Amino acid sequence: MTHRIIHSIAVAIDCSPHSKASLEAAAEMAARLKAELIGIFVEDINLLHMAGLPFAEEVRLYSATTEKLDTEQLERMLRVQAQQASELLQRTAEARMLRHTFRVLRGMVPEQLMLAAPEADMLVLGRSGRSPSCRKGLGSTARTALHECKMNVMLMRPGVTAAEGPLLVLCDGSEASKRALRTALEIAGPKSTLHLLVTDPAPEAIERCKQETVAMLKGRTIEAEYYHIPFADGKQLASFIRMIDSGLVVIGEGMNLPAETLRELIDNIDYPVLVVRGE
Repeated sequence: MTHRIIHSIAVAIDCSPHSKASLEAAAEMAARLKAELIGIFVEDINLLHMAGLPFAEEVRLYSATTEKLDTEQLERMLRVQAQQASELLQRTAEARMLRHTFRVLRGMVPEQLMLAAPEADMLVLGRSGRSPSCRKGLGSTARTALHECKMNVMLMRPGVTAAEGPLLVLCDGSEASKRALRTALEIAGPKSTLHLLVTDPAPEAIERCKQETVAMLKGRTIEAEYYHIPFADGKQLASFIRMIDSGLVVIGEGMNLPAETLRELIDNIDYPVLVVRGE
């Protein structure tokens, strides 16, 4: 690559399983790219407002008991969680000798995350937060980040990795898909396999994608596999990606694929997803 695309990576940390997976992935990527790691913990103002209501009660997850929400107790709990998040970031970063900073903010979680690190090139967060349901679909913070964040956004979940193993790039010949391919090549490890999923229906689309990929590789030896899937249904794309066990899925914002197709794909895919913004 002629220049680095990613210099700093921000990661949302709340000590949930999804955020721990996000931190691990962000740290692995930062180590490979020699990037700075920025940890962010947000004290959710909605929780504090709720605790101040006279009728607010806490319902315990594993019993039928309830308890009056106490603002001071919630403040203490948030301080403890912030300290835990800071220590987790420090252990993770120091194990890889990474430059790192930690920030504690208070407010609406999605908005604060996006304001916290405007200089970062990527924001990494979990598909879901602390909700015990951990549903397959996106949590509200992840959805807001996808719609409103100006930096690259990577969504993680526990049990998978994004910094090692295979990567998949959606290619349709657009400038957006070329940006996604350049970013994927930057973060790919020496043993990564690159899957190129060509959605452009033109018969010559795969050959054009091969030429673009070879030109961007500049002699690097990364195994590449090409697939021509000329349809625009998000659920079908998700099913195909699961069949080839793709690893990190890299999507360029502004591709020729319909926005609804990409939203449906991100909602239905189980793998980490990186959405690459315009330069």
